[in-house]
Amino acid sequence: MTELVDFIARHAVSVLLIVAFVWLLITAAFWHVVQRYEPRLRPLASQTWRKWSATSLAHRLRRLPIAGSLAGRTMTVLRRLGLYAIIGFAFAAGALVSFFELADEIGVDESLAQFDEQLAAALGRHLSYETLRVFSVVTMLGDREVLIVIATLVAVALLLMRRWVLAGAWVVATAAGGLLNVLLKELFERPRPLHDHGLVTETSFSFPSGHASGSMLIYSLLGYLIVRHTPKAWHIPTAVAMVAIIIFVGSSRVILQVHYFSDVLAGYASAAAWVALCIAGLEVILRRGVR
Repeated sequence: MTELVDFIARHAVSVLLIVAFVWLLITAAFWHVVQRYEPRLRPLASQTWRKWSATSLAHRLRRLPIAGSLAGRTMTVLRRLGLYAIIGFAFAAGALVSFFELADEIGVDESLAQFDEQLAAALGRHLSYETLRVFSVVTMLGDREVLIVIATLVAVALLLMRRWVLAGAWVVATAAGGLLNVLLKELFERPRPLHDHGLVTETSFSFPSGHASGSMLIYSLLGYLIVRHTPKAWHIPTAVAMVAIIIFVGSSRVILQVHYFSDVLAGYASAAAWVALCIAGLEVILRRGVR
């Protein structure tokens, strides 16, 4: 592990750029697939469900007192939720599981915790002051003050557009998401790694990262709103831009040694779970409103 950590620290910027490039390619490819096949996916899912409902197994389940009632309620719930909401709830569950797995691995004797400490120490030895200075600027995109300004401007814009449901959902999602991170920090009370370069100073608890969580929360929801209100030509550039900001803000916290690697991953996971729940719930509300 020591050699791997030392290699990552010596080539931190190159490793980050490669990882970011791969993730951005995946994002663009995924969104391209969604745009191309999504119109076919909805009717296909509905058709598949209807075919299964007509099978002998489904009819037998309906005859059973408990299973029949459960199957009927499940079908009703799935119809009301819609495809996007179902995917959102499933993604939220996966992100939540990931968060708890990370939380379980930050104990003193855990391998992830040891990796965190070795990486933070190695970055402190190998990174130049000029590199740290660049990332101290990048990290500002995740500062609380910047995110609050963005959240306020978006809320005002939605109100001026008379999008009352979206404005209310935006305020609740961003405010509650920020509060969630504060509560989680107080719950875990993990001390931060040593950072004495003087460019950035943090004194609050470390797990999960507020910058990683805040950037995932604000920029993901902002991307969702932009995609919902712009032509398809804007969708892939928007997704790529938002993912890039999220990656570089979170990574800047590790490079600046104000957070451990697992802090950033946990910030991403907790915020992703909350964002997915908010989007899924909003899709249900908008879907029922349209009907």
